[in-house]
Order: sequence, then structure tokens, then C-alpha cells
Amino acid sequence: MIRIAIGIAAALLLLLLVLAMMPWGAFKGRAERALSAQIGAPVTIGAIERRGFFSFSPLLDIRDLRIAQPDWAGAGEMVRVERVTVRLPVLPILTGRFAPEPVEAENGRIVLIRAKDGRKSWERERERSSGGGSGLDRLAVRNLILDYRDAKKDRRATLRIDSDGSAFRAGGDGALGDEPVRIRIAGDPVAGRKRWGFRATVAGPRTRIEADGAMAAPFNTRDMAFALKAQGNDLLDIDRVIEAGLFGTQPVALTGQVSRKGDQWRIERLAGTIGQSRLSNANATVDKSQPGRTRIEGDVELATLAFDDLASDRGLAIAAARRARLGDRLVPATQIDLKSVSDVDGVLRVRVDRILGTMGFGSVEATLTLDDARLTVAPFAMGMTPGRMSGRVVIDQRGGKPAPTLTLDLSLRGSRIAALAGDGVLDAPLQGHVRLTGEGRTIRAAVGRSSGSVALVGGAGQIPANIASYLGLDVGRGALVDGDKVAALRCMILRLDVKGGTGTLAPFLIDTSRSQSRFAGTVDLSNERLSLAMTGSPKKESLLRLTKPVPVSGTIKSPVMRLPEGAKPNVGGVLKLLGDAIAGDRPPLAQDANCSALAAAALR
Repeated sequence: MIRIAIGIAAALLLLLLVLAMMPWGAFKGRAERALSAQIGAPVTIGAIERRGFFSFSPLLDIRDLRIAQPDWAGAGEMVRVERVTVRLPVLPILTGRFAPEPVEAENGRIVLIRAKDGRKSWERERERSSGGGSGLDRLAVRNLILDYRDAKKDRRATLRIDSDGSAFRAGGDGALGDEPVRIRIAGDPVAGRKRWGFRATVAGPRTRIEADGAMAAPFNTRDMAFALKAQGNDLLDIDRVIEAGLFGTQPVALTGQVSRKGDQWRIERLAGTIGQSRLSNANATVDKSQPGRTRIEGDVELATLAFDDLASDRGLAIAAARRARLGDRLVPATQIDLKSVSDVDGVLRVRVDRILGTMGFGSVEATLTLDDARLTVAPFAMGMTPGRMSGRVVIDQRGGKPAPTLTLDLSLRGSRIAALAGDGVLDAPLQGHVRLTGEGRTIRAAVGRSSGSVALVGGAGQIPANIASYLGLDVGRGALVDGDKVAALRCMILRLDVKGGTGTLAPFLIDTSRSQSRFAGTVDLSNERLSLAMTGSPKKESLLRLTKPVPVSGTIKSPVMRLPEGAKPNVGGVLKLLGDAIAGDRPPLAQDANCSALAAAALR
């Protein structure tokens, strides 16, 4: 056994001596084949030269290293370097691990390409992950050109990289879309596996992004922390750099702290402005540890929010052109397609202290839960002046559906008509609900195909006396009453039963101290067009009354009422009304409606 042990030890010692003195240049062909198989693209080496005669970690100079682009990236070379020096630890080879470490590189060019479909020339298909690395011990670089071309995010950069014992430097020009930018990266010397400080700046006429922090080791992007400053004319400008899936907005200026530990990112104390909107504080954790999935947990607080700030100038111009073509609409055309976030789950709690530019609405509190292409906004509460709208909103696009299903279940409590109408003369308590379910890529499209019900109930209040008379088709009193005089509004009852995007009034009634009016007909929610007829009666005798229904057309936000034939405001029309009055050809006077029973039925 002693002889066997001595023999094994001698064999191992001999093997170590052979490896320590190995003429590695003889393995050039085998190295080319092994690297080609590992990278997935042809690799050629001019020569491999060993420095020194004996070492358990020899330095190898690889001359004229060339790596071709993958076939899909086109002709040309991904890497061409005049000289690369690597350190090759011998002992790991005994355990089957071949782990060369780059030490120096000079006079080369690296061309990295990302296609529109996300494929990367430097990444093998089966090795795609969340990126990063463990860092390098040391690296000296002289005159290495990095040429980066990204079709997916429409960005490019050409940087010269130099690194020596005093500092790491990289700089050059690039572009984010049509915006030219200058890129600067400065860091500590790449020497040893110690914390590596860095500063990076991307600056153009519109966009400026600065990151100042440190990595656990040089280029170890899986363990780092940095302070972030970002500004641009649009969040999309910034997203071309950070790739967070952001959307178009008004100009932004944000600051915050970002850190990463493995597959988990942490964003803290993010604050700044988006147009007129002011972000007070945002904190979030982004976890990419599950293959193919991202989970986000966070809290967002805004001091002010203007909804128009969440659209770019181009988006606002498109919306303005749509309004000019179609007219003003009540239901927004906000996109709700979840395909772009089908691989994202998580919970985001949002609070807005004050909403700008939207009449009647003051604040928002909501919890957004995203789970496998199903977004639930609940609890949801929007403060009004006065009142509160609350409930839940669900957008469901599970199973790869081409368009999501939108479910609205919202209740309005404690508000007033004046809060929404903006006219203190017409005022009364207001409550109601929206319960609709429909399919579409925008809120407007989904509501336009929805089924369910909408109800609005106004209680006792006041209304201009002339409007109250006109609602009862009492032309005489409506024309003669003082414009400043008010009448009592007893109730306003509106219920819309919706099926397939068509809403049927059931009922729509306005009851005042002077009159009562009823509307019958339908509302096409796909284009918000009205097809109604109004009938009305005064509660006191009147000489000049309309007795035929008044057609109501137009849209919800721009209704059009047409007087029936024979009731036009001319001499003939007045004589016709007087003739009807003398002949007694008129419906009976209105009686007070049972407002409480009608309200309960509408809200049921």
C-alpha cells in the first residue's frame, strides 16, 4: 500500500510538472475547436505563446484572436483582438475545470449586436439569463473599441476602453433613437476582487442619465449599488437605457438609489417630477429569480398627478386629433392590453394626494395586483370634492387572449352634481354605480362592447327655474321666468341597462317642483351616441306647452335637442301652441314622483 501511495503521488507530481511546463501553443487547433463549440461561432487563433518556462498559473499570449458573428447577425467578426493575455490556473484542470482568466488585451474591436427579436450575438440561446457576472481579478486594456448596435431598443454606441493601474476609462459617442449622446464611464483600477467604484454618464440634448456607485468586484453587475439621476423629454428616452418597460410621458427629472443582489433589484427613495406631476417617494423590489418571470413589490406616493403627464407630446397630439375627428368623449381610450407584462407578477400600492386638471376628483389610493396577465385594482378609492368613488377594476388577459376583459365595479357615494357639472346653480346630492364587463384593448373599446348597468341618482337640491320649466316642455314659463330664479330639484334618476355595448334607459327621470321629464331610448357606448326622446309635463297649467316628444341626439358630452315640427320659435309655432291650449289637446299635468322607490330600484 505504501508503494501504491508513493506511485500515485509520483504520478500526480509528474502530471503537475508536465502541466506546469506544458507548451500550450501546441494545443491551438484544439483550443479553436473547443472555443467554437462553447461560443457557437467559428473561432480562429493566430498563435498561443507561453510566458516563462515553469508556473502553476502560466500567462498565455493569444495572438490575433477572431470570433465570427452568429449566422443571423450577418457577416463579419464579433471579436478581433491583436493580443489577449490570459492566466491559466493548472490545478483546476486536474478536476476537469478549465478556467482561464483574462489579464490584458490590446488593439482590438468587439462588435455586439442585438436583433429586434431580442437575440444577442454574444449570448448562446441556452445560456440566456438575467445577466451580470462574478467580476474579474485584474484587467489591463489598451485601445479596445466596443461597437454596440441594438435594433430592439434603437440605440447604438462606439466606445474606446482603456484600463491600467491608475483607472478604468471608457468613452465615445452613441445614439438613443434619433438623439445623439456622449457616453463616459470611469472606474477604479481593475486590480483584485475588491469593491470597484464607478461613474457612468449618458448625455444628449434631451436625455441625461448619471450613475455613481460601486460593484462588489470589477464588472460584477450582480452585486452593486449606485445613485441614479435621470432626466429626459420622455420616460421612453430613459427606458432606452434602463429597459424597464416604461411608457411615453411629459418631461421627467428623477433621482433615487438602485441596488442589486443576484436576481433581486431594489429601488429606493425614487423622487422627482413628470411634467406637472410630482413623485414624492417610490420604493420597489424587482425579483427575477424565477426563470421567465419578474415579480415587483412596491409603494408609490405622488404629491400631485396630472393624467396628461402620462402621455408624450405625440400621444397628446394623437388624442387631440381623435377628439377633433370624433368629438369629445366621456370614456377614455386608455390602453389596457397586458401582453407586454404577461411575464410580470407583483403588488404595487399607489397613493396620489392631489389630482390636477380633472374636475371633481381630488385624490387616489389603490393597490394593483398583477398575477399571470390578470391585473386587479382593489381596494380602489378616488376622493372627490365632495364624495368618494370606490370599488374594484379587473383586467384579465389570461390564456393568451388577443384582447383583455375589463370588469368595472365602482360605487359613487357622498358626491354632488355640482362637483361633476361645475355649476353651483344646478346642485344636489349624487350617488351611483358602474358595473360593466366587456372585452377590448382600450377602456373605450371594452366599454363599447360591455354588458351590465350604470346608475346615477340625484337627491333633493336646486335647479334654475327656467331649465325646470323647459324640462317640462313648458315653453311659456321657461321663456318668461327670471333667469336668476331657482326651483327645487326633487330627484334625478338614471339607470342604464347595458347589453353588448348598447345601453337602454330604464328609467331616466328628472322631477322638479315645476315639472317632470322622462327620457326613453338607447345610448351606443361604442361611440357614445344618443338616440333618445324626451317627454315632459309641467305641474301647473300653462298656455304654451309642447305635447310631442323632443328628439335628443348627439353624444353624451355634446347632446343635441331638436324641437318637434310645429313647435318652432316663430309666429306660426306660437299660434299652434295657443291653438292646442284652446282645444285642450295636451297631456295631463305631472304628479310628484316616488323618488325614494325609484332611487332604490335604480341602485339595485
